[in-house]
Amino acid sequence: MILSIWGPSRFTTSDQRPAAASLHLPPSKWSELNRGEAVWVHEDSWGFDAGLVDDVSPDHQFLWIEFAGRGRRLLCGGDPVQVWTRG
Repeated sequence: MILSIWGPSRFTTSDQRPAAASLHLPPSKWSELNRGEAVWVHEDSWGFDAGLVDDVSPDHQFLWIEFAGRGRRLLCGGDPVQVWTRG
């Protein structure tokens, strides 16, 4: 069930990603994201979760994501996650 950009959007496989999450961004492209941009973070053990970009490192593969009601999370390029955005 997807309520809004903020979720909840709990899926168990990458085959069930939200339709709006059409572009996979590797860590090398994270610096192209803008603050406030909608993204979906996928982890194999969790599924997809919707959030908004809070801060982007222009020099490193670091990305802060704001998840409504649950705070921020720092993603690093080596983390076992996928970041998806609108294509």
